[in-house]
Amino acid sequence: MNTNTTPAWDESDTAAFLRYADVFVPRRAEQFRIVCALLRDLPHPSVLELGCGDGALTETIIRQRPDIAVTAVDAAGTMLAAARRRLADVPAHVRFVHADLRDQHWRTGRYGAVVTSLAVHHLDDDAKRHLFGSVLEMLRPGGIYVQCDLIEPAAEVTRRVAAEQWDHLVEEQAATAPAGREAADAFHDSQWNTFRYPDPVDQPAPVSAQLGWLAAAGFEGVDVCWAAAGHAVLAATRGTAG
Repeated sequence: MNTNTTPAWDESDTAAFLRYADVFVPRRAEQFRIVCALLRDLPHPSVLELGCGDGALTETIIRQRPDIAVTAVDAAGTMLAAARRRLADVPAHVRFVHADLRDQHWRTGRYGAVVTSLAVHHLDDDAKRHLFGSVLEMLRPGGIYVQCDLIEPAAEVTRRVAAEQWDHLVEEQAATAPAGREAADAFHDSQWNTFRYPDPVDQPAPVSAQLGWLAAAGFEGVDVCWAAAGHAVLAATRGTAG
């Protein structure tokens, strides 16, 4: 990612992500399939997506479950515009909200599920804990929270392996992607691999810490569904009582 000292996602990051996300993100389609599997039997067809980005996850969910209504939140106007374009022909209700995840005004409503991809790691640890509490309150009884995100390696040796895995997967994905070599070169040239080139905009927390914070917030069934290259899919449910 960018090497600026200011901890802020900038337009160059947005442009690169919009163009090359399917190469930059390890096994993105696989992560999205896991999210959809977790939502397959969702009793309340309402989903809140935190940091919807280009709308790819929202589109995947709706094409699997056309009955689902999605509220899609993102702080970047450019991302929301891209999501609107992507979802223009999707036969479902999508409501877009322009808001930072740190804001409070969007933390209303009740949902059958809350999902997020590559957004929570931009929050500091206190903000993550506060977010988890808010998510629990917004979930209906029996609802599920699913988070696809960067995770902080617990040791230097695992950080090195995560960095190597990420580089390897980018090369592997670039070999079959339309953007091909251009995407892989952009990944390396922009120093996107935060495990090699730490960026203050990225504040991932260890998976053990996040599982603990989710449990402390009151979630049940806290679990890791998938992990690779310093990325993981976490899931947690709200109990059926209350």
